[in-house]
Amino acid sequence: MWNPKYWPHPADAVTIKEAAGNEEASVQVYTDGSKHEQGVGSGAAIFIGSEIVAQLKLKLDSRCSNNQAEQLAIVKALEAIESLHKKLINPRTATIFTDSRVTLDSLRKVNNHACLIEDIRKRVASLENYEWKITFSWVKAHVGICGNELADRLAKEAARSNSTSIAFNRIPESTLYYEAAEEAKQNWRDEWMTCAKAATTKQYFPTLRDRLRIKINLTSNLAAMLTGHGRTRAYLHRFKLRDDETCICGQGEQTTDHLLNHCAMIHTQREFLKQNIIKKGKWPASKQELITNYRNSFIAFIESIDFELL
Repeated sequence: MWNPKYWPHPADAVTIKEAAGNEEASVQVYTDGSKHEQGVGSGAAIFIGSEIVAQLKLKLDSRCSNNQAEQLAIVKALEAIESLHKKLINPRTATIFTDSRVTLDSLRKVNNHACLIEDIRKRVASLENYEWKITFSWVKAHVGICGNELADRLAKEAARSNSTSIAFNRIPESTLYYEAAEEAKQNWRDEWMTCAKAATTKQYFPTLRDRLRIKINLTSNLAAMLTGHGRTRAYLHRFKLRDDETCICGQGEQTTDHLLNHCAMIHTQREFLKQNIIKKGKWPASKQELITNYRNSFIAFIESIDFELL
């Protein structure tokens, strides 16, 4: 159903209707999905009046989402309605009760063509061709509604089952993107820990996690200070871009450590940083503490440095 050629023409698209508050359908269906450590499952309970006529339990691939489980339950419930003996149902009305607002919102969005969403629309349209009236209604989860509690139990049983075969295994794009991002982060972590370079940066961020949990707007000054690359006389002299590596203050090589701790030309800015840190901690602070605990003051100090004059 993901292929656009199977999408219905907009003029033929089914309209998803919500049940009126005082309207009671001949068939009432309660659906639910469950995702936890043991697996992913769908459950549906179908009633005609007060009689339970079907209980559905379906297992999904463990990488499927809870939303997919909710939607698969609706698909299979609609499929079960199609198989009910038509003569026993009068009038041919059915309400699908779900606690998934995401599913209901997705059904209303005509531009949402997810596989299961399109399948639901297709089955609703098919039933309407046989003079069924299908409506949907949202119910709050875990408030003691018998049908909803039963669907929840069925979904959990399906998710925990090791003997039930997989009924659906289409992995959502969001999961694939997440897994790809996590794999990239793990490769990054491995390189971060094994790479012999980036010694200055690792003093600020000993682990990749330290770096990822901090959001910073990199500027040329900040990048130079956090990496030890660029802007300083020592670095530029190393690549023969300056004749002299000595700081203009005359007190040693102009490295990032020199600027942070010794340069007399930016003594005033350093004192301001020092006093801000002393209010909360101790001076001197480690580089990791500077970027983690005193980030705003530290960045303000860095941005106050005029490398063109030094």
